[in-house]
Amino acid sequence: MALAPRTPKIGLALGSGSARGWAHMGVLKALDDAGIKPDVVCGSSIGALVGAAYAAGELDRFAEWTQTLNMRSVFGFMDFKLSGGMLKGEKLIDFWRRNFVDFDIESSAIPFAAVATDLHSGAEVWLREGSMADAGRASIALPGLFTPVQRGGRLLVDGGLVNPVPASRRAPWVQTL
Repeated sequence: MALAPRTPKIGLALGSGSARGWAHMGVLKALDDAGIKPDVVCGSSIGALVGAAYAAGELDRFAEWTQTLNMRSVFGFMDFKLSGGMLKGEKLIDFWRRNFVDFDIESSAIPFAAVATDLHSGAEVWLREGSMADAGRASIALPGLFTPVQRGGRLLVDGGLVNPVPASRRAPWVQTL
């Protein structure tokens, strides 16, 4: 008996890397222009923010906004704090919520996950539930720069610390929140 052909599934892992991560927008646009649609998107750090915008159907608007950024607008997002990290990150995520779609990850038309790091144990944590904005904020929380995010009784920081290119979504050792 012949096996029925299976349609290949495309998973896209968007990595960390600060400013280099903005290139993900161009890659996603090129894939879209070629008619290639990922079946699942995972992101770490800046890749989580870009992946969230893509999964929310907001990539074009997000890309347009990033092209308007200048030093003055970047400084406007800085909400300084003297402990736990130089920036709270609340202004940036509040801006996201006001200007881009924020909904529960489980409601996304494209399955999405963001990677964060448990600050105390160093464990890799996959965020596949709850607010996309909150997951993105946890994944970009570079220690010393942004304050950690509390979620599920854990303090979460930048996912790029443990998994800079999150291609291991189905790994059995990965903890999920």
